[in-house]
Amino acid sequence: MCIMNRIRVNITVDKNLLNKAKTKLDLFGGKLSTLFNAYLRDFVETMDKDFGSNQKKMKELESRIKKLENDFLMKKH
Repeated sequence: MCIMNRIRVNITVDKNLLNKAKTKLDLFGGKLSTLFNAYLRDFVETMDKDFGSNQKKMKELESRIKKLENDFLMKKH
């Protein structure tokens, strides 16, 4: 049995994207927290696997994250 240590976090997300995700999750009774946990788990596992072998991917990921953040900020204004 796996005992999970849980914590509540507050995040800011795009309202329209969140509504679309909730609509799709409702089709099969999925939970938003399950979706976020799956993405977090995939991110961590991918980083653990690739980080030591390829620093270029890390720089690429940083660049992509900055671009996404900038795109999000531009849409807010």
